[in-house]
Amino acid sequence: MGNQNEIIYIPGSKRFKGNSDKELFIQVPFKSTQQNYTQGDRTVLLNLAQRFDEERQQSNIFRIAGKITNIINNSVSGKTTYNPFKNDLYYLNPEKTINDAKGIPEDEVWRGYPQYKEFTFVREQGISGHTTFIPKSSSTYNWNIYISYPFSSDTKQKISYTSSRFGTTVGAKEVSEGIPFIIQNTFFNGKPMITFYCSMDHNLSIGEYVKLSFTVNGKDTFSVFSLGDEYYDSERRVFSIYNIGYGSGNFQDNTTGTLKRIIDINNTGETTSKYYIRLHKLLTSGDEADLVKGGFENTAFTTRRKLEYSGLTPNRVQRISYKQGNQVFTFSFDKDIDITGLKDNNSKPVTDLFVTILNKGYMGWFNKPYSQNDNTAIDIGWEFNFDSITQDDWWNHDSLDNKDNIPVASYVKDSFTFYYNQTLTEGHVLKGDICEWNDYEQKEIILSPLYHKYSFNPEIFQNNSSVDNPSGYAYRPHYQVPIRAFSDYIETGNKNEIDNVPEYSYYSQNDNQWRWRDLYPYGFTDGDGIGVDNPFINNSHYPFKNILFLQTPILRNTEGIYYQTINLPIVDDCE
Repeated sequence: MGNQNEIIYIPGSKRFKGNSDKELFIQVPFKSTQQNYTQGDRTVLLNLAQRFDEERQQSNIFRIAGKITNIINNSVSGKTTYNPFKNDLYYLNPEKTINDAKGIPEDEVWRGYPQYKEFTFVREQGISGHTTFIPKSSSTYNWNIYISYPFSSDTKQKISYTSSRFGTTVGAKEVSEGIPFIIQNTFFNGKPMITFYCSMDHNLSIGEYVKLSFTVNGKDTFSVFSLGDEYYDSERRVFSIYNIGYGSGNFQDNTTGTLKRIIDINNTGETTSKYYIRLHKLLTSGDEADLVKGGFENTAFTTRRKLEYSGLTPNRVQRISYKQGNQVFTFSFDKDIDITGLKDNNSKPVTDLFVTILNKGYMGWFNKPYSQNDNTAIDIGWEFNFDSITQDDWWNHDSLDNKDNIPVASYVKDSFTFYYNQTLTEGHVLKGDICEWNDYEQKEIILSPLYHKYSFNPEIFQNNSSVDNPSGYAYRPHYQVPIRAFSDYIETGNKNEIDNVPEYSYYSQNDNQWRWRDLYPYGFTDGDGIGVDNPFINNSHYPFKNILFLQTPILRNTEGIYYQTINLPIVDDCE
């Protein structure tokens, strides 16, 4: 700066007439892209922009942060005989209940909802008379947050699908058998069709082929004729083949089976898709996430609260109770993730990390195992296991097919046993989404995302639900954070020229050449919007994940298809 005493400040009014004396801002431009050269050192890049990009491309370190918008449909009410919980409910019409309660046992009077604090990410208070609440641990009572990546896959996982539209169930199948479907005979422009209603996205295109789990007239592979039916957005899960006179046989209505996608009928060995669920390995432990309330931000939903008058509570204490909330939370991790040497479930370079959120429920409203011999309480399912009319039997709490590796712990208070999910450690393995992989296409597609269901403990909270299928809420545990991106096109290379072929490429015996997708450099985005451009500073990348976290009842429509006819417009004499 030189001698600061020689610096002269000239106000704006002295520079020209009408100018303000108030300096609004002083912007200091950084225009230099050069640095000093050290004599004799030929390894130093003189262009700063080039050096920044080189350091960015060489860095494999990521520090993930993000935001969680928590939305809960608190719709399950009931009663409890445990006094601390009974005194803490959001009561259902207590005035009428008390007036009608003559001769009714007190435990039948005080019915309501567990409060919003049981579903939020940062608790503001505990439950009086239950357990000691530690404010500095407020973000660890209800949920745990981790970072994971898909390191392997499971082809033996059983899946089951029930269609409420046709009242038909495709029994438990191994996921490697393909996509479950139900058949209906239909017509398109007067032509007979055989229509397949799939449990999940089929990822098919017109002109591709499907290999069925059974044969018709000695044939098991058929060409896709059309996608969808008369309902909106049905193309993802419905397709048809042309009925050229196959007769009845296995193509009768409500016939069930599984299918696999085939890209090229002349190269079925390499173009037939594989099906599996991803397996996630945790890269952090439960105590390495920092979670706080988001400042000055709420959701679009209003907070639902009310004053519980002392005369209308069982312990005669006045308080404010909350049924719904609208909080937003921010999170970050204390640990930097180094992906050097990590391979994904298809032996490719890791291109996605995941923010994994697991229910803990330490206060003990939820998560009772089905029997004393069980060591886990969370039930798992996929998007096709939901329905807006009936609760799928897949969610039966006594099933062994719908469980994950989440151990349960417990504690006893006033002769009541309370259960909660244990905090996991780095290296723990969890189940994930159902995916499709095609060697020839070199692309992984998510067909149906995974959901967790946490259920109410019927010994603590009674709501007339079945012990085999207790009431609870479902949520998605895994949220994708892109850190690299593969190109949207296939590169090919001669089998004898392997200098520029990446080690993760696939060799096609049919084409006698290597096939792969290029990894885009950090900061590059192609014309289709594919690419990753995260902030980079101090030798680390800083991805940010915005998570819409929904906690919803089991009964709901996740297909996005509403099976209702569209009324035709009224046509009168004027038209």
